[in-house]
Amino acid sequence: MSAAIADEATTKRAGLGPVPLVVGALATIAITAGALVRPDLAPVLAGCVLLVVGFAVMAPCSVQMALTMSRVITRSQATRSLGIRGSAGLFAIGYVGFYVPFALVLGTIAWLLGDLAWIAVALGALASMLLGLSALGTVNLGALSRCRGPLWLLRSGRASFQHPLKAGIAFGQYCATCCGPYILAIAVLAGGTKNFLVGAGIVAAYAIVMAIPFLAPAVLAPDTYAQLGAKASRIAPLIERTTGFVLVGLSLALIPVVAATMAG
Repeated sequence: MSAAIADEATTKRAGLGPVPLVVGALATIAITAGALVRPDLAPVLAGCVLLVVGFAVMAPCSVQMALTMSRVITRSQATRSLGIRGSAGLFAIGYVGFYVPFALVLGTIAWLLGDLAWIAVALGALASMLLGLSALGTVNLGALSRCRGPLWLLRSGRASFQHPLKAGIAFGQYCATCCGPYILAIAVLAGGTKNFLVGAGIVAAYAIVMAIPFLAPAVLAPDTYAQLGAKASRIAPLIERTTGFVLVGLSLALIPVVAATMAG
C-alpha cells in the first residue's frame, strides 16, 4: 500500500497526473472557440499563449540568472554604487533592447505579408506542434537540449555584472539562440497579424515579460527570491508537461483558421 502511494506521489511530481491533460484540453477548447469567433485575431491569441508558455518554461533559467546577479552585485564593489535596483534595471533594459530590432523587422514583415499572412500562421501552428511534442518528450529539439545554463555566460566571460547593460544584451542573445524555437514560433505568428504595431508588439511583449524576473531582485531579498526559485524548480516537470499539451492544442486550434483563410 505504501509503495503504491509512493508511486503515485512520484507520478504527480513528474507531472504525469491528469492535471496537464485536463488543462491542455480546456486550453484547446478555449483557443479554438476564440479563433473561430474572431479568426482575424487568431495569430494574436496564439502569440499570447506562446508568450505565457515560453515564460513558464524559461522562467527557471531567468530566475537563476537574476538570483546570481543580485548576489554578485551585493558583494561587488564595482556595481555597489548602482545598487541592485539600478543594476537590475540596466540589465532588463539591455535584455529588452536586444529584441527591439527584431520586433521592428517582424512588424514590417507582418505588414508586408498582407493576404499571405496565413502562411505565417501555418508555420506558427507547425512550430507550436513541434514545441508541444518536445515538451511531452516525443520529439527532441536540439536547440532546447543544448542550453548550457545562464551561468555559462559568466564563467565564459561573455557577460559581466560589472557592466549590467552589456550583460543584459548578452543574455538576450543567449536566450535567442538557446530558446530559439519559442521565439521562432512567436515570430512567425507575429508575421501573421497583418499589422505592424501588433506584430512588433507581440515580440516586444515577449521580451518585456521575460525581463520581469530580472527586476524582482530589486524588490525581494535574495533569500526570498531563492525560495521562490526553488519552488518553481520543484513544479517544473508539471509545468513542462502541461505546456506540452497546451501547445499541441494550440496547433490543432489554428488548423481550421488556416484552412478557412486558404478557402476564402
